[in-house]
Amino acid sequence: MRKLGTVFSLGLLAILVSACGFQLRGTSPVPPALEPLWVGCQSGVPADLCQSLKSQFTIGDVTLAESREQAAHLLLLGNFSQTQRTSAISARAEAAEYELRQSVSIVLQTREGIPLLPDTQVSASQSYRFDSTSVLAKRREREEIEQQLYDNLVRQIGYRLVPFDQQRIDEIREASEEASSDTSQ
Repeated sequence: MRKLGTVFSLGLLAILVSACGFQLRGTSPVPPALEPLWVGCQSGVPADLCQSLKSQFTIGDVTLAESREQAAHLLLLGNFSQTQRTSAISARAEAAEYELRQSVSIVLQTREGIPLLPDTQVSASQSYRFDSTSVLAKRREREEIEQQLYDNLVRQIGYRLVPFDQQRIDEIREASEEASSDTSQ
């Protein structure tokens, strides 16, 4: 009887967790209506960022197209920038802390070029302490922070794609068709 109660409790917990929208970390929130999705990165966008995005989508069971022609929708990344600024100064007037900021623009469109998500800027930043006596260690720390920022950008990009279910895509297509027919008349 006690074993049955445990099984029942675990089953109830599983139902509650799935009903609240819980999602395992690392899974993609990309709706199936966008599949197959092609991810394109313009020159200037770090290869590590593009690879992180594609890897995250693959882990999340998002079907990625091999080419633009095979895709139903295109996710385009461009205008990547990374800036560093001093955010704190030591008593000796040296930089004690830096803020690293990355941003990238994304565009989501149909294969036909209809914009679903127009040019949108996504950014992430993080601060880190700097010690001039351990420059090599700080360089490695900076590289780790850059990767963390890439991962943060990837998560933000995924969340920007969440609202694009089939109904919303159809509504945008219809509005685009109406707008183009109004301008041709």
